[in-house]
Amino acid sequence: MGRAPDASRGASAISIIDLERRLARIEAGRRTGAPTAILSDHPIGDTAGDLRAADALANWQRWTAQGRATVSNGVLCLTGPELTAEEWAERFVTEH
Repeated sequence: MGRAPDASRGASAISIIDLERRLARIEAGRRTGAPTAILSDHPIGDTAGDLRAADALANWQRWTAQGRATVSNGVLCLTGPELTAEEWAERFVTEH
C-alpha cells in the first residue's frame, strides 16, 4: 500500500523507500562472478580460436579491462580487431 503523493512536491516525487526498493531490484538482477558462456563476432572453430576462447574465459577480467571483451548477463562477448574499409570490402563484398 503506497502512500499518497505529497501535493507540495508534485505527483512525480519518489520517496527514499521507493528508491531503495528500485535499487534493490536492479542490484538483484545483476549477475556477478565469472561468465558461463561465450559469444564471438568471428568464428572460433579452429585450434587457434579454441585456445583464444579458453584464454578469454580463464582470464576474462584481464580481457574486459583491456577492452578485448565485455560481459553481459554472464556471457563473455569477444570482439575481433576492427577491419579497415579495404579488409571489410575484401571479406564481405561480392561482385555481381
